[in-house]
Amino acid sequence: MKNTSINEKLVVTIPLSLKITKGLSDPHRIKILDLLYHKELSVSELMIYLKKSNLQIATTTLRHHLNILKKNGLIRISKTKEVKGILVKYYRSTLKTIFFNDYSFESVASDNIKIINSLYPKLYKIINELLTDEKNFILAQPKSKTMCKICNANHYNEFLLFMIFSVVLTKVLNKALKTKII
Repeated sequence: MKNTSINEKLVVTIPLSLKITKGLSDPHRIKILDLLYHKELSVSELMIYLKKSNLQIATTTLRHHLNILKKNGLIRISKTKEVKGILVKYYRSTLKTIFFNDYSFESVASDNIKIINSLYPKLYKIINELLTDEKNFILAQPKSKTMCKICNANHYNEFLLFMIFSVVLTKVLNKALKTKII
């Protein structure tokens, strides 16, 4: 198997839908998603955390961002609680974002090229075997969703599999980190 050099074309697959893109199109919403992944929070609690992060926004603006995130399926109301006669909504993220604004993909890839080249053949073998096992699942997808009109590739299958692998990998990494394997 050929090793990938850092000088070759670097490709990062980021599975996006229009709803995800809309939800992630503002740095405030990314920070809100990050906060809500770690803890369910009310609007007033979110305001406190955002202030601590040096993100100053008005409560009405925060509610606007929450509505966009909720409308696009990136957060949900996890519980409601009555506090002093007022119904307080608590929100939770439906996805995990990992956001570092100081690191570019190119620098992370070049700094870790030995690990990438070491893991690539191992993961390729595992994923190839998994895809062979899931061939019927892939073939069952409607042709109208799968074929790209530009390059005749199965981008829907690619999107779907990447989303599934992303969820599974997130679960595996979370478990590994909790059991201190990594």
